[in-house]
Amino acid sequence: MTRHGVVVIGCGVTGSMHCQSVCNMPSLQLLGVVDIIDTRARDFAERFRADEWSTDYHKFLNHRDCDLVIVTTWPSSHRQIVIDFLKAGKHVLCEKPLAPTLKDVDEIIATVKETGRKLLVGYIIRHNASYKKIKVMIDEGQIGSPIIMRMLGGEHPIEDEHWRRDVLLAKETSPIIDCGCHYVDIMRWFTRAEVLSVSGVGLRLSPEIPEGKYDYGIITVRLNDGSVGIYEVGWTRNYRNFSEKEFVGPKGRIRLIYREFRGCHPEEGDLIEYYSYPGHYEIINVKGVMKRADVQLQYMVDMIEHNEDPMQGLEDARKSLEIVLTGDEVIRKGLMCSSIDNKRLK
Repeated sequence: MTRHGVVVIGCGVTGSMHCQSVCNMPSLQLLGVVDIIDTRARDFAERFRADEWSTDYHKFLNHRDCDLVIVTTWPSSHRQIVIDFLKAGKHVLCEKPLAPTLKDVDEIIATVKETGRKLLVGYIIRHNASYKKIKVMIDEGQIGSPIIMRMLGGEHPIEDEHWRRDVLLAKETSPIIDCGCHYVDIMRWFTRAEVLSVSGVGLRLSPEIPEGKYDYGIITVRLNDGSVGIYEVGWTRNYRNFSEKEFVGPKGRIRLIYREFRGCHPEEGDLIEYYSYPGHYEIINVKGVMKRADVQLQYMVDMIEHNEDPMQGLEDARKSLEIVLTGDEVIRKGLMCSSIDNKRLK
């Protein structure tokens, strides 16, 4: 069995999830952890038994035993870190969004082509068992086409640490970009269609959110197969913590209820409701957890070991980012709508 040496950059909540996944996989070894705060890096090294820790990722660029790097830092730092490790001959799994601008993304993708290294963007929902099941149901035509996709959700950050993290994140991105790229990606994945236009509105509810930013947003998209999608998100303390994921077509409806939002039997996992007129109603239980970092990581390892082409995934990541960046611009500038350029990557 090939054993891959892994370094995790960024010792926050997401970094913790990835470190735990590395520790649980016999084919991986956690060589090092990095964070700009030394106490965090040292704590992670102790908790997850990493061989080394540092406040400077450059220490690991030429580490001979490292071949896979996981980047979980703020989006504004992604471009330089990812490019540096790709040029150092390492494969990279980078959290979403890949970068703040399409120019940065294009530079990263050009480096992937130049170096021949693998890069996977952390669209972890694609590895979720419930979404995979719904994808199969839609592909089988159980609700028909075109479809309405309702992707609604919100956070209720009671803990000060959670709220401070949201405020810091809002300074360099927005909830429509940070979370929305996931769900726009799901819309394209489920329909195999391209987004033609985006509209949206947003609101800055908390005075702690920087001027010119917002903590509530909603975008609507129109796709070239006739489908439409809605994505709504709120990070404000006065919003309720909820999730509503529903897919409605001419032949039926699919609704996803996460385990933690079930009224009963949460031990059965997520609940998928399937309804078709007149009166067919079916309950499907799906065991599993929301964020399967281990499954995503194994996907990355397989990509490396089987020399799989990363470009389709990168094209999908770029396209979803283009859509939410456009939606964010519509909201910030008060525009009515904006069209999407659907040129393929060269």
